[in-house]
Amino acid sequence: MAQEAQPTLAGDFESASEEDWRSAVDKVLKGGSFERLVTTSADGIEVQPLYTEGPDESVTGAPGSAPFTRGFSTAHGTDGAWDVRSQITENDVDEFNRIALRELERGATSLQLAGPVIQDQAKLARALDGVFLELARMVLQPMGPFGDPAGRLTELWESRGIAPESALGNFGADPLGLLAATGQLWAPVDDVLAELGELAKVTSEKYPLVRAVTIDATPYAEAGGSEGQELAAMLSTGVAYLRAMQSAGTSAAGAGRSIEIVLGADADFFTTMAKVRAARRLWFTMASASGIDSSVAPPTITVRTLDRMMTRRDPWVNLLRVTSASFGAILGGADSVISRPFDSRWGDPVELSRRMSRNTQLLLGEESGGGRVLDPAGGSWYVETLTEDLAQVSWELFRVLEGAGGMPGILLDSTLQKRISEVREDRLRAVSQRRQPITGVSEFPDLSEQPLADRSSAESADSVTDPAVICEPLTPMWWSSGFEDLRDAAEIGSRPTVFLANLGPVATHTARATFARNFFSAGGFAGVTTDLGSTTGFQPDEQLAEDFLESGAELVCICSSDAEYSASAVQAAKILKSAGAEGVYLAGKPGDDETELTAAGVDEFIHVGSDALAILTDAHKRIGTL
Repeated sequence: MAQEAQPTLAGDFESASEEDWRSAVDKVLKGGSFERLVTTSADGIEVQPLYTEGPDESVTGAPGSAPFTRGFSTAHGTDGAWDVRSQITENDVDEFNRIALRELERGATSLQLAGPVIQDQAKLARALDGVFLELARMVLQPMGPFGDPAGRLTELWESRGIAPESALGNFGADPLGLLAATGQLWAPVDDVLAELGELAKVTSEKYPLVRAVTIDATPYAEAGGSEGQELAAMLSTGVAYLRAMQSAGTSAAGAGRSIEIVLGADADFFTTMAKVRAARRLWFTMASASGIDSSVAPPTITVRTLDRMMTRRDPWVNLLRVTSASFGAILGGADSVISRPFDSRWGDPVELSRRMSRNTQLLLGEESGGGRVLDPAGGSWYVETLTEDLAQVSWELFRVLEGAGGMPGILLDSTLQKRISEVREDRLRAVSQRRQPITGVSEFPDLSEQPLADRSSAESADSVTDPAVICEPLTPMWWSSGFEDLRDAAEIGSRPTVFLANLGPVATHTARATFARNFFSAGGFAGVTTDLGSTTGFQPDEQLAEDFLESGAELVCICSSDAEYSASAVQAAKILKSAGAEGVYLAGKPGDDETELTAAGVDEFIHVGSDALAILTDAHKRIGTL
């Protein structure tokens, strides 16, 4: 029997050229500039709307081969799984133990320990009672001297009969990360780095599965730094730690095996993916110069979802942010992932938020198969180009930082803090102008939402006392804080309102009335109108003034089309200003009528690209809520 010919899936479709694509785009843009589709990252990297070529394996290497962009190894964990890490910071030892057991029983594979429990031997033993330490990795996060907490964990291993070659953990020695985050160290920098070197030497010789050192780059990201700054800080810190380990006599392989890198993940999963891939490439380049073979002794890379993207308002959207960030970390090839609970801005997480964090990773692994393919982004011209561009930018900045003194000098003289501050202000400006939208806060806010209960606890006792070294700390920030502060102000007493003066028929004013309602809601103002304004629309007459006064609003926004504005906006503004409006706004750009509209009483024009945070802050000041 003759075998039937198999269909060619794309055989009936003509290939589209780049010219065809551009022609189609030009029709959509209607004469607008193609450059409006090009975006620029915080590091100045241009992201194109279309990629037709990119780096190949001659640049990236294959998985498991230099420069390790595509992975340090071709080996998979069980079913392609990664380490699902849970952070626990509770001060109460019994509650700590309850959470630890629950996390491990329900999907977590390692624990990150912080707070008072790691500062006392008896507390640490109680906190980890019932935990199989030969199966689950314990990662310490000391916020002060790291030698004693490391000793307590090793003593616990010995008391449980765990052989040194079977012990799993990380002592978390990261003095420069602590200096960046808190601005303090307990001893002179050289002495602390010597302690780190000795700890790494002993650990690499006695505990082959334990890492002594952490390079946590997230303080730079949490302070508003760019991806390039985060990676450059990682490299500079790595250089300082490798020098300290080599001075202590640690072998090159032992030094590489002693390090865990921690990076941050944002909701933009393409950027997160590229950052993790770029980190491996950058580490290989730097480590090779130090005589370390990354194929023999690679660091592990842990990725934590960043708090800076989390919101207090509409916190349920944080579930989506954390999912997207975790997804990017996984596809980028992270060895461990920490998914922060969605309610972290409200204090200690509850069981629901912890469960959702765990299950997010379990779903991505067991149902979505996120770890079953090595470097799934490999070959994507966009991701490969973004990875390469980010690596180049980070390496150049690393060279600048090293030339300025390297770590810790650039922390002690605030060189790095100043650079991060400049980037943070630029990014906050984008948030303020809603070019970087925050769903549920600056876009599509829900004024009727019920806030979560505040569960903020007292500061941990684990901290540096009587510091020997002080510098300017990198203060964590949240992109949404400016808008959330306005929402808080709006909820003291009765909610402020903005009267929507919708001119002309419904079809004429609806689009801008919707825009205005959403715009003012971001500052906590409720948009109100009367039946006349929501059905047939207003005319610039006495009825408009009467309805405005009836609404009880102190602010008013005129909403309609450009044509309607030309016919009646000036008269409407005069009427509303005469009626006592504290602030008159117009939805849309003023065009050629700006001078006349301003003279008639329009105080601000709101439109795409206007500084929403500044305008809304001024609106609050006009009515005395700020």
